[in-house]
Amino acid sequence: MRRALLLAAVAIGTAGVIAGAIWGGLEGGDRLWPVTWISWAPVGALILWRRPGNGVGVTMLGIGLGWGISFLCLAIAYNSLASREVRVWAELVNVVVGTLPWLGIIWLLLIFPSGRLTGRLDVLAGLGVGLVAVIALFSFAFGSAPMEATGAPSPLAIEWLSDATSWFTSESGFYVVIVVTAMAILSMALRWRRSSGAERHQYRWLVLGAVVFLAILAMGQVLPEDNAAMYLWVLAGSAIPVAVGVAVSRYRLFEIDRMLSRTVAYAVVAGLLASLFGLVVVGLPNWIPGVDESPLLVAAATLGVAALFNPLRRRVQQAVDRRFNRSRYDAERVMDDFAGRLREQLDPGGVAQGWAQVVSDTMQPASVGMWIKT
Repeated sequence: MRRALLLAAVAIGTAGVIAGAIWGGLEGGDRLWPVTWISWAPVGALILWRRPGNGVGVTMLGIGLGWGISFLCLAIAYNSLASREVRVWAELVNVVVGTLPWLGIIWLLLIFPSGRLTGRLDVLAGLGVGLVAVIALFSFAFGSAPMEATGAPSPLAIEWLSDATSWFTSESGFYVVIVVTAMAILSMALRWRRSSGAERHQYRWLVLGAVVFLAILAMGQVLPEDNAAMYLWVLAGSAIPVAVGVAVSRYRLFEIDRMLSRTVAYAVVAGLLASLFGLVVVGLPNWIPGVDESPLLVAAATLGVAALFNPLRRRVQQAVDRRFNRSRYDAERVMDDFAGRLREQLDPGGVAQGWAQVVSDTMQPASVGMWIKT
């Protein structure tokens, strides 16, 4: 029964976002917006399949299911074959339910990775999320402002409450959500600082997903809307839920240091080189009289960027490894120190002792033994 419910929730969440993308009244690149949320329900269900009752899985499944219901109702609201009354009620559900996934993401920050609130600040921020959810549901359900798709107010609208409801549905409500989000991020940062072992690696998986998401987001800002690369939005939307799913499931968890350091390093290098290329190709013709944007200038900038890639990557990688891949950086430092001492060490016993110390520092075994052929 539990697995049947999980499959039903995944089906609703997946079908809803697809329906919203096809019939949700969105145009151009905006049609991909619903599809960016397609991974939340399946990943949440997978976590619950392996770890029944896990709070992170419940939250992610709820986020995906909420988006599925919201986008499905949006598609009905834009369906001209449905009666006006049905369309108005469908849009009301779209507006009301569509606020909950955003608050669910804030809640996810508070309970990650344990699946429950663990500190006073978490509990305080959790109460804030609950209060904001109640106010949001009340404001959107009983507000009298016209809705976008049908142009009609909520069928539950109460006129004499319009001033109170409009306060939250305007920019003021956005600022309230920003404050609660900041509390959740601060709480997670404090938990990360106190964490160790596997839990710290779980936080790094979340950071990896956020870095991939932001990198694709930045890429989307410079690419034309009709470019095929805009379909990377689907990948961007899946980055964070997939990273959370891997972190909670703890699958190949301890490889995160290397993956995170490589991702951050290449993102930084790509950003620096793209900025340099833009300064040369776009900036020089604007700042220096007589310099025109020509194929020769573009070719020279391209060759310069290609020549700088490897040296810049090595320097950035070393800096990033000190922060995200400390074990590899420390191991390399120990090996370099041993190689330096080896040039001056002539005693075989001293060499053997130094080698045993290197193995102990880098591999950290329970015991070290050495067999020397004489």
